[in-house]
Amino acid sequence: MKLRWGILGAGRILAKFAAAFPLTRDAELVALASRDPERARQFKAPRIHIGYEALLADPEVDVVANTLHNGLHCEWTIRALEAGKHVLCEKPLACSVAEVDRMFAAARANGRWLLEGFMYRFHPQIAEAYRRVQDGEVGRVLHIRAHYATRGREADNPRYSREAGGGALLDVGCYGVNFVRLFAGAEPVRVSAHGHFADVDLTLAAQLDFPNDVTGHVLCSFESEGSYSAEVIGTAGKLLIPNPWLPPAGQGELIVTRAGKSESIPVTTPEWLTPFAAEIDHLSDCIRQNRAPQFPPGLDAETDSRGNMCALEMIDVAARHP
Repeated sequence: MKLRWGILGAGRILAKFAAAFPLTRDAELVALASRDPERARQFKAPRIHIGYEALLADPEVDVVANTLHNGLHCEWTIRALEAGKHVLCEKPLACSVAEVDRMFAAARANGRWLLEGFMYRFHPQIAEAYRRVQDGEVGRVLHIRAHYATRGREADNPRYSREAGGGALLDVGCYGVNFVRLFAGAEPVRVSAHGHFADVDLTLAAQLDFPNDVTGHVLCSFESEGSYSAEVIGTAGKLLIPNPWLPPAGQGELIVTRAGKSESIPVTTPEWLTPFAAEIDHLSDCIRQNRAPQFPPGLDAETDSRGNMCALEMIDVAARHP
């Protein structure tokens, strides 16, 4: 029997999660919980629960995907873990390092697994880019940059509420910080940042300094034309990922430039292998085998999630108190 999943929340991300389940090897969507019954019924699930508590009490749910807004990640992830469910919680895992620590402590106390939903890490193009950088194709890494900038949402969206864990840094900048840390292979020792703020940061740019003279730059925004690329620059070349966060189904691309010559390297995958399906399958495999989740390429997910939140906190403080 496949592992039975339930989803908390009926926001925009729900459609991507719901579409992923038929593509997985060992997961089926059996229940959905929302405080908006009409929206919930737009999606196909055997059971619709009105209210999140009802889903956590459902004995036929083994795993919960927490897709609620950022401000509710900690509370409802811990409640799900305490109800005996494993949890895939959308990024960012939490709004503070203290919340991250509480969430993983709850996972250990209840003997359940917890994974942060950085789906982009499960697309093969990231593992291929990492392999090439580790193999020295760009030489010694000097600088890493990552952009995730886009137009905003409707005015009442939780992304515009600090109380709800909103802001460009937490919502989309978390991707760039995660990418830069991955390819730096270390945690930042110093950051500087500047942003445009309303109640939350609408645009933010951060400089991260790592050991061994490696630097990183992250740009995130809710108020700009789209900018989505990521790049690793080294002493012997550079590697560009034009669409790192959510490439089209079946496609990925790396562009490696050395000695002034650029080569486009396709990273093809089966049409069914979406990053969302891949991360669902990964957590399902971990549950079956009782082993800790990992982010590709084989890095401890708990350590990575905590490190990412530490860096996000450093950037937020630097931007608010330049």
